[in-house]
Amino acid sequence: VRTAHGAASALRTASIAPPRVAIIDYQIPGMNGLDLAAKLRTDLPLLKTILMSANNLHFDRATLDNAGVTVFVNKPMPPGPLRQAVLRLLQA
Repeated sequence: VRTAHGAASALRTASIAPPRVAIIDYQIPGMNGLDLAAKLRTDLPLLKTILMSANNLHFDRATLDNAGVTVFVNKPMPPGPLRQAVLRLLQA
C-alpha cells in the first residue's frame, strides 16, 4: 500500500511502483480525481480505479469509463465494503 498527497505525488509514485488498484479522492491537490484517473489510465492501462467523493457528485458511466474509473463511491464508505471492492478488483 502506498499513499500520495496530491496528483503529482500520485503520478510519481505510480511511475516508480505501478499499482494494480488505485483509490482516488475526487478533491485532491493538483487536479481533480477524475482527471488523475484518466492520466493514470494513459500510463497504466490495466489499472483498476476506485474514485471516491464526499460531494454529491453523479457521473454517468461513459464519463467514468472514459477516465478509466472502475468503481465510483460516495463517502463516507465503511472500510469493510471498500476492502471488499478492492479485493474484487484484484481478482478480476
